[in-house]
Amino acid sequence: MDMTDRPQADEAPPESAERASNPARAAAAIISQFARTLKTCRLYDANNPTVVRFRDEFATALRRLLEQHGALTFRFNSDDVLFGEDSLYPARSRDDNFALPFYRDGVRSITFLPGIEPREVDALIEALMHVTGPNPGENDLVTLLWEAQLSHLDLDYVPADSDVGAADAAAESGEGALIPWPTTGTEDEGTTEVSEARPDAAVTNAKGSRSDDWTTGDDTLEVEAGFEELEFLAPSEVARFQHEYEAEHAISNVTVTIAIARAYLNAGASEDDRGEMGRFLPRVMRQAVASALWLEGHEALKLLPECGAATSAIPSFAQELLQPISIATTVEKLDQQESAEVADFIAFARDLGDPGIDWLNLVLADSQNRRNRRLLAEAIADLCRKNPERLAPWLADPRWFVVRNVVHILGWIGGDQILGLLQGALRHPDPRVRQEAIASLGQVDLRLARPVLVRMLDGADSRMMSAVLHQLSASRDPGVARLLISYVQSDTFEERPAEEKRAIYAALSSTGGDEVVPELEAELHRGNWFARNQEIHRQSIARVLARIGTPIARVALERGAQSKRGPVRKVCEEALMGITTRD
Repeated sequence: MDMTDRPQADEAPPESAERASNPARAAAAIISQFARTLKTCRLYDANNPTVVRFRDEFATALRRLLEQHGALTFRFNSDDVLFGEDSLYPARSRDDNFALPFYRDGVRSITFLPGIEPREVDALIEALMHVTGPNPGENDLVTLLWEAQLSHLDLDYVPADSDVGAADAAAESGEGALIPWPTTGTEDEGTTEVSEARPDAAVTNAKGSRSDDWTTGDDTLEVEAGFEELEFLAPSEVARFQHEYEAEHAISNVTVTIAIARAYLNAGASEDDRGEMGRFLPRVMRQAVASALWLEGHEALKLLPECGAATSAIPSFAQELLQPISIATTVEKLDQQESAEVADFIAFARDLGDPGIDWLNLVLADSQNRRNRRLLAEAIADLCRKNPERLAPWLADPRWFVVRNVVHILGWIGGDQILGLLQGALRHPDPRVRQEAIASLGQVDLRLARPVLVRMLDGADSRMMSAVLHQLSASRDPGVARLLISYVQSDTFEERPAEEKRAIYAALSSTGGDEVVPELEAELHRGNWFARNQEIHRQSIARVLARIGTPIARVALERGAQSKRGPVRKVCEEALMGITTRD
């Protein structure tokens, strides 16, 4: 504001008429202006134009108020300024307590007299600035104002510790407890008044007077006992302090930061503050991941929506997580942690959304901990249960074990929806992947999986054929039974490995019915009478008929039991005995 715009000393403000009729309100206004002036002086340098303006305006307003109302007296207690019985400036907090510096230094009231000069106002402000500053020194407010020789200020104050004896003597003689403020005059007159107010000031350390620590002449046994008590308690108190110190510092910075951030957001942060917090929280999450503090990282992640930063912060943070060096660090730390920490890690990944699935898959691929691999695979299966196609990119991974993991997870998901994904795995060059894909087909409706499994029999090795036939044996199927009969009747059947033959016999007994009984009966009587391999084959066929167990199959065995060929009769009798025992 330009100097020409400032109100002159003799110009009354618009509300001056109202204040003239209400001294208490005028007093409250001048105290509020006084407090604002002190706050401004603490914020800026003494030569700052704002500070100069505030001081001038306060001095002018105070001089005008005293001209209108005469002398004004303000009383102070520990948390308020009083004018008569009216409260003028109650303390809002410990830092906003205008009355405290006066009350602390013994000032109980101050009277401003008409004609006060700007120099005196400045001296009062400087004294208050000094006693409330970072380096108050040894002099209190009363001393500073006394030395300033302020003729238009009267103070009533209680004595300092060094004046206690004098105050007591004055009280006994009938005088008030307050020490009067010196009146104007020569230095000798002021000295005389002080001496009269304190007739015993020349007496020092007399018996019964106060020393720095205790009353002189008292016994020191109590002090010595106090020192002994301190010596006795010192070891335990030091140990307690060290324990509390270590417990406090055992909490990670990430945990403390998240706690502060949550408290800050719950305290009602503004939109700008929330935006700033949203830009800061990804740094906390990075530190949490680097320190393997999955729970803290998860808590920081849950704070992002409150800051409105989830959409922008999560994608970039997830890209950092998927980097190879980050995956290696995560796996190294996770493999050394217990199940509870792994559960926190999985919960963290879940709340990352879609990128969390890729994070779990990458960690699963590199983990060397069998327990962790199972927990991670179960979490991925749960996340992809409604959308197994999300795992399709991982079926093209060049690492066979990664593909096998994904196929195994698809088997846990199950349902007809995984059939298309498994068909690509059934053609994988690594037999371990194909083996896992066949096992996972067991979770698909057999009517849909059967054509795929039958095609897998072409060119399959013994292990693969056994796995496929095991899946096909889930229910009776004439088509599969006819296929297996063709294997049995083939001229190359005898050349098959023993495990393949056993798998074919077992599958035939599970899938076959009356439609294959004639062919099986023919197999009982076919072949060389004395060939040992043929004898094993005949025995296996009889067992297949017994497992089929239909009336027609039983009749075929009964006819064989009446055969003139001893080996045929023997195997059929044994098979019928097994049926009887089972029934």
